[in-house]
Amino acid sequence: VQREVLQGLMVDVAYVGNRSRNLMILGDLNQARPNAVGENTPLQARRPIQGYQFIQTAFDGGKGDYRALQVKVERRYSRGLYFLNSFTWSRARDNASGHLETANGDNSRVNLANLDAEFGTSGYNEPLNNTSTLVWELPFGRDRRWATNMPAALELLAGGWRVSAINTMRSGLPVNLSYSPSATQTVSGAPTYRPNISGDIYVDESQRSVNSYLNPASVTIPTDVSQPFGNAPRNAARGPAIFTLDMGLHKSFALPLAQSRLELRLEAFNVLNRSNFGAPNGNRSNTNFGTITSLATTPRQLQLGLKLDF
Repeated sequence: VQREVLQGLMVDVAYVGNRSRNLMILGDLNQARPNAVGENTPLQARRPIQGYQFIQTAFDGGKGDYRALQVKVERRYSRGLYFLNSFTWSRARDNASGHLETANGDNSRVNLANLDAEFGTSGYNEPLNNTSTLVWELPFGRDRRWATNMPAALELLAGGWRVSAINTMRSGLPVNLSYSPSATQTVSGAPTYRPNISGDIYVDESQRSVNSYLNPASVTIPTDVSQPFGNAPRNAARGPAIFTLDMGLHKSFALPLAQSRLELRLEAFNVLNRSNFGAPNGNRSNTNFGTITSLATTPRQLQLGLKLDF
């Protein structure tokens, strides 16, 4: 639905959804049965075809869906000003990530013994995303609103500038909680073994930090060898939200050659130098579980460029 609410101001509201079936995913065709309680049979002896080890199969068992509310507000270019804000509130689900992709503990190889349990939050799920774009031609200088007759030297320094800004706010990166099983728990090297969740998986916000982001007391490794896959759904956790502001300052100069111009571009990425942290370690067996050791975006970057149009 599109509507011009004021002159030059348009609002666009949309529902976007899709449903995917028969996607190619991977699994171990020779996946072993779990040990019974008190049993300690080696992995190979529990496989259906004991003369073989891992047998990778690619089959069309993948599925996914996506639903989103998308809202766009646009102020069309007028008097040197343009503004666009795009907001998305969405949910993406599937039973495997992209083919052979393993971002933040997710895995395209599934547990063939319980394929339905693999269906959950997608590794690409980004529930909230808001992006604002602004372009403003400063109203000073030749062919602008004010100071149209300023001296040439002053025009060279102060006239004809254009400011641009892109502000992005989005949800943090999904994290698939996992653990490294013991030999008695292992049924295959293919799927992701997820732990049990018994409470809030995040450390209390007042004490949360990059060194303590996930709560190990609420995420535990299964002790029942007959149930090596815990109750944690796929991609149950999420890293910190991400905020970035990029800005640019541009000025165009006319050249003596016909229809030739030189543009000066001063640009800053992550101009506020915000530390946007990446996903926490989601492997409960790792001593660094729940800690964040990477950045999702780069620190502030500045660049100067010249662009010649002829």
